Amino acid sequence: MVDTISRIVVGCTAFNDKKLPILKKPESLKAPLIELSEIKHLGKLNVRCGKKNRDALGKLIHCNLPIQINQINSKAGRFAISLGPDEYLILAEPGSENQLEKTLNSSDISKHISVVNVSDALCAIQISGPKVRDVLSKGCAIDLHPDSFYKNKAVQCDLALANIVLLCLEENEFICICRTSFAEYILDWFIDASFEFGIFVSDGV
Repeated sequence: MVDTISRIVVGCTAFNDKKLPILKKPESLKAPLIELSEIKHLGKLNVRCGKKNRDALGKLIHCNLPIQINQINSKAGRFAISLGPDEYLILAEPGSENQLEKTLNSSDISKHISVVNVSDALCAIQISGPKVRDVLSKGCAIDLHPDSFYKNKAVQCDLALANIVLLCLEENEFICICRTSFAEYILDWFIDASFEFGIFVSDGV
């Protein structure tokens, strides 16, 4: 992926009630093998769009929409994730989501698409490290082998009974998108599940 989603950062939201940074590891381990942080104030739009208007929508958001389900396309810091045959999650630079929403709703295809700003409803968490797939596999039933779940793949699934969208950015780098109300639960689960490998939680990417 040319663009790195972890560079899109401003402020802090979901973990405000936590005293960060947090370091948890066995005494025998010199350094943690897992790193976690929130991608702060990332713009998020849920868009429904049929095939006929897919190309037009891609031009409006300046990022081509993936043709295959569970794929990610990116361009200039903007990401388009295919969640279903006509459903997409658009990740945008902080502060740009409101203008992007207005642009889509005032476009020529506005009557043929649905746009919902879910920026405040969803939280984006980056988790990485050489043991990240081992940690995710403790709470996620999908096949996380690198041959099956690789760079630019995405999937809707459950993690420790919480519904998430999981994105693979690199072999050992993932984004977990969950409801903001579940953010601290997900964080606590990651801390517990990662303890054997050691985990460092920072207040920003």
